[in-house]
Amino acid sequence: MRIIFARRHETEHVPFAIKRAEAQRRAVAPDRAKLKVCLVGNEGVGKTSLIRRFVLSAFDERYLRTAGVVVHKRVVFVPADGAMHEAVLTVWDVIGRDEFAGRYREAYFTNSSGVLAVCDLTRPETLDALARWLDIVRDVAGDIPAVVLANKRDMADHVQIEEDDLYAFCELYRVPFLETSAKTGENVELAFAKLAEMGIRDALARRMHAPVPPEADSIHAA
Repeated sequence: MRIIFARRHETEHVPFAIKRAEAQRRAVAPDRAKLKVCLVGNEGVGKTSLIRRFVLSAFDERYLRTAGVVVHKRVVFVPADGAMHEAVLTVWDVIGRDEFAGRYREAYFTNSSGVLAVCDLTRPETLDALARWLDIVRDVAGDIPAVVLANKRDMADHVQIEEDDLYAFCELYRVPFLETSAKTGENVELAFAKLAEMGIRDALARRMHAPVPPEADSIHAA
């Protein structure tokens, strides 16, 4: 999977991959998708740090602060089904208290396109808590794409979650997982890009299976 990230940088600091993305944008107008992405998980697992690592200079200095949520935005370009898609991600940093998330679940998770469920590799209880978080999200948004992020991989000497436990949890909830580090940046961009690709594929599949209004209705209405 080849993912192209779009960011704002000064011209002299623009990486080659981003220049290539701009060239592709000029050559082929990509399909555009708006995806609402929610990060969930207990307090202290690193959700905000992951978002800061991902958003960086793509954050346009504007953010919407609501009750227990901070919303950021970034654009990425992802290939799916033979086409390049521009994915405009609105990234929701949800407060890490499930009693608040439960109370405001409709406001937080309605129209979500995907979820990153974050646990802390040094705290096993945060993986167990993701069961509740995923249930809350799916109760509102349905079976949307999800990826589990086992964060703080950089703290290798303090890891307490076994890989077998991650596999077992993710098999139960039918989701992939990535080990990440907001501190070093390991797998952070890959995580958001993967979820964006999954969200686009899910949206395309829904569009393909959406019922088409019968043309006869417009004929009889004339």
